[in-house]
Amino acid sequence: MKKYYYGLLLLYSSVIILAIVFVTVDSLGLDFAKLITDFWTFEQFLFSIIFLIFAVTILLLLLWVILDDNSKRSINQNLRRILNNQPLKLDEDSEINLNLLRLSKKMSHLTTSLQNTENARILKGQEIVKQERKRIARDLHDTVSQELFASSMILSGVSMNVEHLETEQLQTQLKAVEELLQNAQKDLRILLLHLRPTELENRTLSEGFDMILKELTDKSDIEVVYQKNIGKLPKAMEDNLFRIAQEFISNTLKHAQASRLEVYLNQSETEIQLKMVDNGRGFDMDTTHDLSYGLNNIEDRVDDMAGTIKLLSQPGKGVSMDIRLPLVQKEMDDDVEVEEEQK
Repeated sequence: MKKYYYGLLLLYSSVIILAIVFVTVDSLGLDFAKLITDFWTFEQFLFSIIFLIFAVTILLLLLWVILDDNSKRSINQNLRRILNNQPLKLDEDSEINLNLLRLSKKMSHLTTSLQNTENARILKGQEIVKQERKRIARDLHDTVSQELFASSMILSGVSMNVEHLETEQLQTQLKAVEELLQNAQKDLRILLLHLRPTELENRTLSEGFDMILKELTDKSDIEVVYQKNIGKLPKAMEDNLFRIAQEFISNTLKHAQASRLEVYLNQSETEIQLKMVDNGRGFDMDTTHDLSYGLNNIEDRVDDMAGTIKLLSQPGKGVSMDIRLPLVQKEMDDDVEVEEEQK
């Protein structure tokens, strides 16, 4: 409460007490000289004053409670109107009402911004889905569809000329069809692996790497070399590293035409290193390349964790990615405490 409020309260209380004294003296027909000399009269006078002050105090408190309750009801109603995005009902230009009005305008602005952001997110999501569908259709057409079409043409030619073909020619044609179908099956598995990114969920980073690299080995002909020396990491860092590895593997499957993938995951007291190398066709780092979108995602994640990334590649020489992320002991301790509390 401000100082002048205390001053007004003191002044009001003094006026009330003086008025009560004056009214009491006047109603009893007393004078101050008689009050001082007559103890019994003075005692009655003092009791009357105290009783009147107490009664007036109770009355003022009751009045304050009623006014405070009405004020709270009015504020509560206006807060409900703000939550329901309705116009306010303000009876006077008090400081509280002005603050409620400003709050209403801010809530309206935030609601509009949120709706615009949500609409933009939905439109962006729809555009991403549209682009992804086009990419899937293009990948299917460029790989599986072409191989199945070639197999169909060969089989059609064989069926039309089977009586005129020698056994050796027939075996050659059928072997070519078999190879095309095997390639189509391989490309389809790779495409499905690329389309179905898995979640780390409740696994550790080491368990997540074991899972995706085993799936890569089972569904492709890529030789995988995996070395790890890693302990417990903060959850956010594990999720980001897992996504980075998925992005690199996806790019290797889609673009690199690699036969070998090396993954090294090492942890020291001050940093975590993720190094991934493939022996694919690589790309020219001085020009725009097909992996730019995926690499931008990787670089954004590394930047978010205050890390560094070193990328090396040449046409026909494969791709090497070396990521270093700093480890802060406090973050690791906090992460461990959160896990213990959850248990």
